[in-house]
Amino acid sequence: MPPKISVTEHTSRRVVITGIGLITPYAVGREPSWHKLLTGHSATSLLQDLSNQLGRPIAGGIIPDSELSSASLNRSPFQSDPAINLTLKATDEAIEDAGLDRSQLSNESAGCVIGSSKGGIAGYAELAAASHNNSTSDDSIPPEFWLQCLPNACSQVVAAEYGLQGAALTPVSACATGLSSIMRGADLIRDGICNTVIAGSADASLVPAVLGSFQRMGVLASDFPSPAQACKPYDSRRDGFVVGEGAGIMILESLEHALERNASPYAEWLGGGLGADSTHLMQFDPTAESLARLITDTLHRTRVSVAELDYINLHGTGTQINDLYETRALQNALGEPAQLIACSSLKGGMGHLLGAAGSVELGFTLLAMRDNIIPPTVNLEHPDPLCNLNYTPRVAVSKSINTVLKLSFGFGGHLVAGLLRHWQPASR
Repeated sequence: MPPKISVTEHTSRRVVITGIGLITPYAVGREPSWHKLLTGHSATSLLQDLSNQLGRPIAGGIIPDSELSSASLNRSPFQSDPAINLTLKATDEAIEDAGLDRSQLSNESAGCVIGSSKGGIAGYAELAAASHNNSTSDDSIPPEFWLQCLPNACSQVVAAEYGLQGAALTPVSACATGLSSIMRGADLIRDGICNTVIAGSADASLVPAVLGSFQRMGVLASDFPSPAQACKPYDSRRDGFVVGEGAGIMILESLEHALERNASPYAEWLGGGLGADSTHLMQFDPTAESLARLITDTLHRTRVSVAELDYINLHGTGTQINDLYETRALQNALGEPAQLIACSSLKGGMGHLLGAAGSVELGFTLLAMRDNIIPPTVNLEHPDPLCNLNYTPRVAVSKSINTVLKLSFGFGGHLVAGLLRHWQPASR
């Protein structure tokens, strides 16, 4: 007869977000990025050198600091991969925003979850170019350089920089990586493994190998009057996305830990859900059944009603299939109220940040909750009749925002949904 197992009732802890660090094609920094996003203008531009290499105009969202950009020709060879630099700078801003110091992080209850969709791709590209051109000897390449090409490089660097002794994890889930990293960080706190988690993602992929692959897939925007108008989510003229680079890092804490140090949370992470749509590597089931079920299940688990949703931050890539897929999923999951809930996609203005998309967009969502402003869907001028939700076209709208749904998904069928609620002292 097997021994009886004693099960202790476990009550998961509440999770709040207390700090935000953002580096985007709009600006280096959280507040300047947010202010430029709200203007409704696009930050995407022509990638001239990459366009010359690939033989056609390529638009992209470049970090406005050549020392941080993967598209820069001014970087010294075999230095830190841009994704690492972006992560460290965004982490510094998030920690400062949260009011933390190093003494509060160097212990076994602080960890990090920094996701990557592909590792240090710029570093790989540099190694490949050097090998192909025989432009350098093996002795000139630092022996540890290849380590920064691994997917876990960013989480390892953050853990080392701040002396973290808790978990150091690296989710990889294509373009859903950023949001799944936040969700995994929240799980570490709810399960009592950590009190504080540095969570988010970074991506610096403006390199020929990546853009050339996307071009051959047929998913890049190709017909645009100007680079700033290349990505047009939910527009009838949409024909693809543009690639951007950036980083979004959040500071997650248990509610008790945050209140003990008198922190002022942006929001409470109510919960999230994961799903898969394995229809095709690059396409989704036209019925959108998997995503609709994920949305419904996430609402049910977090005990949030459809009527409580004030804003939905969409994935909204600007491709014909994906935008319609997301629209149908929301229609199926939420019913008629779906058409009344304010939504927006942020990719028209800054591009698709790939592995960093979910965390950067979540950071902007938190700022929307703070300031009670729905950010606009840039370049949405001719709505697709089949995409008939309230996408907040072109102009930001003031609105009280208490509860939000964030969606992210990516190639391979990765689906992630997260729910947050604006923090107020009464929420205690």
